[in-house]
Amino acid sequence: MIKLELEEFVEEIKAEMYGYEEIEEAMINDWEDRFRAWVAKVQDKKIKNDRIKFGPNSIKVELKDETDIFKIVDKFLVAVTHNEIDKYFIDWRL
Repeated sequence: MIKLELEEFVEEIKAEMYGYEEIEEAMINDWEDRFRAWVAKVQDKKIKNDRIKFGPNSIKVELKDETDIFKIVDKFLVAVTHNEIDKYFIDWRL
């Protein structure tokens, strides 16, 4: 199990996304905005997720291992190549 601060997790995902020429910077920024909105819903308990932990001064993301990062990015890449980015975010899960 890997635990990352929210900011570190976001930066890891973005760094991996920048490695693909098909994923433009605007798409990466859009992913970040939508992910942060999703985290806010988890925090407000509108969505249940056991892999996001809220502390008094931090938010931590728990990953099974580093392949979770690759899975998230690969799934996004598929959505980009099929022009289904909105569909990617429907029922998004970590």
